[in-house]
Amino acid sequence: MSLIELMQAKVKDESGRLTFADDLAPAVEAALLQYSRHKPRELVKDVAGDGTRDVALPGEWVEEFSQVRRVEYPAGGVPETLLSGWRIYQAPGGPVLRLDGEEPAADELVRVTITVPRLEEEIIRGDVDAVANLAASICCDTLANLFASTNDPTISADVVNYRSKAGEYAKRAAALRKLYMDHMGTDEDGGAPAAMLVAPAPPVTGRLTH
Repeated sequence: MSLIELMQAKVKDESGRLTFADDLAPAVEAALLQYSRHKPRELVKDVAGDGTRDVALPGEWVEEFSQVRRVEYPAGGVPETLLSGWRIYQAPGGPVLRLDGEEPAADELVRVTITVPRLEEEIIRGDVDAVANLAASICCDTLANLFASTNDPTISADVVNYRSKAGEYAKRAAALRKLYMDHMGTDEDGGAPAAMLVAPAPPVTGRLTH
């Protein structure tokens, strides 16, 4: 069963108000990104020097997400030589890896380990249900907002019912989010391993009808 199918089973959107493009797919993407911040995938790449202290970052580098975990130079030594003197430098053309006291030549490789977001197929097997819970919580937040945002006076008889549904979905969202946080060992106040970033529900634009 795919992640989106697991999520839909948990959300139970009997109203049919969630759409794939506006709600379901974005919820899965947001959950995957949030999960990746807790358990990023490590990628090892060899990059060539150019005779200066600045080394290009791997093409898979994701701005505002990726981090450098290890820098090995020269690459492939036994035992390996890990550098401690390096930093990310914001050059005019984008971020580069700046080494302290090393200037790899064009025929020398620097082995860089970076973190990148996980794809659905890269979720650790034991975490799949937890990620589905997180995605479902985002969808439930969306439904809570949809039901809570109606102010059409022509459907006043249904307002109480809508408010009730809004509360139900808000509680379900909180419960599902807690299941994810408990599984990952984190909390909404930023406890280990990383702070939760709760994705906001998309704005409501006339999608709730009588």
